[in-house]
Amino acid sequence: MAKINWGRLIVGTLIAAIIMFVTDGFVHGTIAEADWKAVYAGLRAAEPERHGPSMAYFVVFELGRAFTSMLFYALMRTRFGAGPKTAVLAAIAGWIAFSLTGPAQFIPLGFFSNALWLKVGAIHLATSIIATIAGAALYRDEARPAVA
Repeated sequence: MAKINWGRLIVGTLIAAIIMFVTDGFVHGTIAEADWKAVYAGLRAAEPERHGPSMAYFVVFELGRAFTSMLFYALMRTRFGAGPKTAVLAAIAGWIAFSLTGPAQFIPLGFFSNALWLKVGAIHLATSIIATIAGAALYRDEARPAVA
């Protein structure tokens, strides 16, 4: 089994996280904006600020989402081989962990609607795949010295 190249894993994670952060900002600020307004109205809550310290939480979320997908990719390469097919499988696994199952727990509490969950989940699947393929393109396993 090849050793994980942590340096390349971190670089791939950063690339994937940037893609996820930018696309997520676009999705929530445009495509899902009306859904979020309905959630806030239903909760009688003020909309949160979209700058400053609140952005740190989104950065942490996207870094976690990207790191999970990239770690899955690094681990899956030994079984499925390097390349986009494995990156897609890793992205789907990361998507299930972060975007599919995570928000589902907030639906019965009223913090997320079914429509918002389905809309964002579908878009996250596409962006997770694109971002993980981009990050995986930079990943190589750590070279092992030849055994004599």
